[in-house]
Amino acid sequence: MLQLGGGAIRLYIKTMKSFKKQMLMAFLAGVLALAALGAGLWFSQQGPRMGGDFSLIHEGAAWTFSDHAKPLNLLYVGYAKCPDVCPMALSFSAQAIKQLDSKDADRVQLIFISVDAKNDTAESVSTYAKQFNPSFVGLTGTQESIDQAIKLFGASYMVEQDPKSYLGYSIAHTDRIFILNKKGIVVDSIPSPRSADEIVQKIKENL
Repeated sequence: MLQLGGGAIRLYIKTMKSFKKQMLMAFLAGVLALAALGAGLWFSQQGPRMGGDFSLIHEGAAWTFSDHAKPLNLLYVGYAKCPDVCPMALSFSAQAIKQLDSKDADRVQLIFISVDAKNDTAESVSTYAKQFNPSFVGLTGTQESIDQAIKLFGASYMVEQDPKSYLGYSIAHTDRIFILNKKGIVVDSIPSPRSADEIVQKIKENL
């Protein structure tokens, strides 16, 4: 049997302690690296927070989101003379809200922002939105204030001259319902909303 002297034993113990320390440090470094990677992936998936407070005009009076916010707010950007996607989105939204019980319906509102400042008056936008549901809020304002408001949510539009249109122009715009919390922060969205059931599901998920 191999006999180890006192010095050799002490060296062996010291070596083992150093090895264990190195292994522990490597393990901790790995854990921290994984945690950093996980956090990075989470933030990259979340993306930048969009939204915020804004002020426009409702039926001739100033209207500020923070003064009228509900627990859940559906925001859609378009224009009152839109021939297709706007009426579809607002119609399906109206159907969705009718499917909610009264308690949930009272906690939700739809806000429609017209980007056609040149042709849509505050009164016409409000009337248009209420045709779909009396609770719908139709907003407009100066072109500058509209642009500032919709920029918060990453929405956009482009006015195009269109001789074939009965209006002589058309507006290509974001076709998406933005779902906002009471602070105006986007918590979810519905691209190309064409289903009342989908809107109901999103409302219930976020209430």
